[in-house]
Amino acid sequence: MTAAARSLSFFVLYLAYWVFVMEPVQWLLLAPVLALAPRLRAPWMRAWMGGQARFMLWLSQRMAGWHLGVEGAIPPRSCIVVMNHQSVLDVGIGLSLVRGPYALIPTRARYRWSVPGVSSMIRLAGYPFVAQRAAATRADLLALRDAADAVARGERSLLIFPEGHRSRNKSILPFMTSGLRLILRRAPGRPVYVVVVEGFRHLRSMRDVALRLAGTRAHAVVLGPFAAPAEPERIDAFIQQLHATMSAALERLPDSPSGASPRAQASGATA
Repeated sequence: MTAAARSLSFFVLYLAYWVFVMEPVQWLLLAPVLALAPRLRAPWMRAWMGGQARFMLWLSQRMAGWHLGVEGAIPPRSCIVVMNHQSVLDVGIGLSLVRGPYALIPTRARYRWSVPGVSSMIRLAGYPFVAQRAAATRADLLALRDAADAVARGERSLLIFPEGHRSRNKSILPFMTSGLRLILRRAPGRPVYVVVVEGFRHLRSMRDVALRLAGTRAHAVVLGPFAAPAEPERIDAFIQQLHATMSAALERLPDSPSGASPRAQASGATA
């Protein structure tokens, strides 16, 4: 009961923050400024998005008392980050690890308008929206092409969850390869990093975060850089290599229980 109360307290406060702080700041400050001075988009959105990710992790760890250990780091440069997908927290963790140009994330089209605070932020950032079907549509590919070209120019980074869906067990789902293949072909000179997270399988939904976050102990590992081949015919083999690397890294991580010991819950922890 105590753990659920701590989780719910964080969730309610952070949801209120989305609605009453993030949304007004983005509509009343960021949107007008970026419309008048487009050159400010990169530095302002980098600071805003990175700050929001770090604030979410800090607040949730302080209020709900959970722990994230991180091994490795991504240098502050434009790059492509390939990450596994277990939880709704994965996006915040991925954004907090990207320290160079801010990361674009291929995002389900239904999130364009449906989440207060978050939807307006990703529109301001210029995220590519995709339908997330088995076969990418022409609109998906055009959006991903533009994002990949920004990465190739060094203006943005890119964070992608190629599984497409959250895994239910300690495994890496098959990749949806069409988008990743296009990105690697159009930005072959950018370093590729792999991020593997274990410990969030019980936090697949917002409801899970609201009731089950407290006491979570998770671990993230950053691997790389890897160099994507310049030859298009070798891209598929490189993607298979990334999948195998992520699977092996995830298998090496210890199984993380959904709750920590009472002592850990009482003391809390930070990343």
